Parts: sequence; C-alpha cells; structure tokens
Amino acid sequence: MISLIVCSKNGDISEQLKLNIENTIGVPYELIIIDNAKNTYSIFEAYNEGVKRASCDFLCFMHEDILYHSHYWGKSVIQHLSNPKTGLIGLAGSYYLLAIPSPWFKAKPYAKNLIQSRSDGSRPAKHYVIPEDKEVICVDGFWFCSRKDVFKQVAFDEKTFNNFHFYDLDISMQIHERNYLIYAISDVIVEHSSGGALNNQWLEAAYDFYHKWEKQLPATINPALKKIKLVNVKAFRDLLYIHKKYNYPISKETLKIGREKLGLNRVTAYLLFYLKYYLS
Repeated sequence: MISLIVCSKNGDISEQLKLNIENTIGVPYELIIIDNAKNTYSIFEAYNEGVKRASCDFLCFMHEDILYHSHYWGKSVIQHLSNPKTGLIGLAGSYYLLAIPSPWFKAKPYAKNLIQSRSDGSRPAKHYVIPEDKEVICVDGFWFCSRKDVFKQVAFDEKTFNNFHFYDLDISMQIHERNYLIYAISDVIVEHSSGGALNNQWLEAAYDFYHKWEKQLPATINPALKKIKLVNVKAFRDLLYIHKKYNYPISKETLKIGREKLGLNRVTAYLLFYLKYYLS
C-alpha cells in the first residue's frame, strides 16, 4: 500500500534498514531503490524515476541514513494522507519561507519531530518532539510522504535543479501552490543520522530556488510572520557568511537581493556578517 522510494548513494540500503522497515511499517509495502552509486542521477531525477516505478497509492520518500522508532507507522501515514485536502506530510518543517536564499530552518519558529544523531557518534542524539500535528509550508527532505494522485499534478523539477538540494522545498511549494495542506506530523518517530551540509552546491540550488519562486516569497501559512524583519536580516548575514566560508564569490546579484529585500536594514546585515565572519 506504500511505495518507499530511496535514492541510494551506496546502490542499496543496509540490511539493518530493510529489517527495521519490515518490523515497524505494519502495512504492505514495496521498496523502490534507485541505484545512484555512480552518481547517475540528481535526487530530482531519482525521485521522479521512483514515482514512475511506484505501484502503490501512497508514496514515501526517505533517506537511507534513517531508522524507524515507531511501530505501525505505515498506518499513520495512510491515515494522515487519506484526507484529500492533505497533500504532503513530513517530520520537520517551517511555517515560513524567507525572501532571502536560506535553509528552511532559518525561519523560526519551526516544527521538528525526530531523533537527530550522528553515524560516527560524534554528538549525542537529540530528540525533538511536537505535541501535535503542525501545519507548515514546507517539510525537510530526509523523510516525507504524499499520494500518487498528488504527483499526477506535480513532479520534482529536474529541469531547474541538478544536484541534491532544495528538492524538498521546491516540491513543498508546488504542492502548497495547488492548495493542499502540508503537515509536520507528531505520531511517527524517525532517527536521522546526518545533519546535511551547506556548500557550493547548496548555494547554487538556493539561487535556483529563489529565482523560480521569487514572486511568491516570502511564503507562509501565517501572514503575520511576513512582518518579521530581523529574521531576513540574519538570513542575509548568514548567506554572505556561507559565500565566504566556501570561497563562493559574493556577486552583484547577491547584493541586489540584499538591497531589494532589506532596504536600509542591509547595513545591519553587513555589520552582523563582518562580526560573525571575522570573530568566528
């Protein structure tokens, strides 16, 4: 009843994860693994291929560095998505997408319901909990689910994007634009053993996302959040910091975004950037 779609950099998922799925999902499922050991696909292409292969009504897109801590979680997924108004569910996401190229979690407050760990054990695991389902505008890509009928209207945008970033935010925006509800759900617990990375590829995808959705940004389910100015100032500061950290030139376009989106507040953003960069 659920198609589990994985883009695997190892060519296959671990036997541990296969057994974990079998012991916890609680419903019939099929496992669709897109072999990306030779880096044949972007994640957009891999997930589109997974949707083509899927034979079930419900779709679950998942990373291969996760473990399920909830039993019968498949039943929860089906129950959530049986509401035709709901188009997407995940375990972490934001109520607000900024007008500045940035990660979704730069817009606070946000919803997180997961166990965050490190595969090398370098940090103790953190357990984030939300007391109830939260409506959000986007979900994080380590785990999210939808329906096959929703994906008759949307697809992962492999024409605009060509790497492994912003697939989650872009598909969230596509589904939001079609007036479906998006939720971070509270009754499925997954452990994720990676924190992701911001790098040059992330920056390229961040600008691709910004160009595609600029007219709709900032986007939110709570109009009052659009009035928050300081979060955009901090996001622009951090954008400049990422540029410098990864030796990615700060272009005229970057400065134009700051001027248009922040106005005089960009001066504050520049000052905060220099303090962050030179004192770190």
